[in-house]
Amino acid sequence: MLSRIFTTTAIAALALSVAACSGGDTAAKGASAESAAATPAAMDAPVVATSAESTSAPAPAAANHASVNHAGMDMTASANPAPSPVAHEDEQHSASAHAPGITNHSLPIAKVANFKLKDQSGKAYELYKMTDAKAIVLTMHTKGCPIGQQLTPDFKELQAKYEAKGVKFLMLNSNLYDTPAAIAEEMKSFGSTIPVLKDADQSVGEPLGVERATETLVIQPGTWKVLYQGPINDRVTYGRARAKAEQQYVGGVVDAMLAGQSVTPSFVAPEGCILVFDNRKG
Repeated sequence: MLSRIFTTTAIAALALSVAACSGGDTAAKGASAESAAATPAAMDAPVVATSAESTSAPAPAAANHASVNHAGMDMTASANPAPSPVAHEDEQHSASAHAPGITNHSLPIAKVANFKLKDQSGKAYELYKMTDAKAIVLTMHTKGCPIGQQLTPDFKELQAKYEAKGVKFLMLNSNLYDTPAAIAEEMKSFGSTIPVLKDADQSVGEPLGVERATETLVIQPGTWKVLYQGPINDRVTYGRARAKAEQQYVGGVVDAMLAGQSVTPSFVAPEGCILVFDNRKG
């Protein structure tokens, strides 16, 4: 009888031990569920995960989300990365007379030298004769550039909004392999009427310090100063395309110029197909 009592007691103790382990496991699972539920919110935070955070399962996704900025720059290499070309939200609504979100980087050149080139149809254009323009928007072009093609509606929208107000729109093709006929065919297929000037020997494009297709300069007629250089907006980048741009860089500068405001020359890191200049060093 005594041995039976001990046996019953042992079984009861074992059952209590199993129940306790099950409860502890359930609690652990509950904590894991709470951690997993909190992870999506953490992914939206504009910070790079620390090494301690990276030990949890969801951390790699959060780190990947924050490791690349809109210009395609790797932001995980440093705990204090270089500023992104897009300003913080409180800076985007500033009253400064230039495009919101611009950087303070120096422009490659302060003034554009005169040039005379023909467009894809053979019509000649001379920069310094465009003194009646309110502003000149000059964009680098390369046939077949995906970002350039995706931004065609944006260029057409800018042209439709500002050309009637006296703003001149031009493109410049310095690609040695793009012929005027090929350029004309592409522009026609995308329904663009912006003249594309052919820089056959790269003598115009190379001194501008441009690096990528769709890189745009806003030039002040008369002084021929560059007031802005970079992308027209932030809608299309290397990794994604928004339905609508959040930052209208060129539009902001042009609006300020039309309003007679003083514009601080500014630069935004460009995106688009790389331009190759045979005589450029470095």
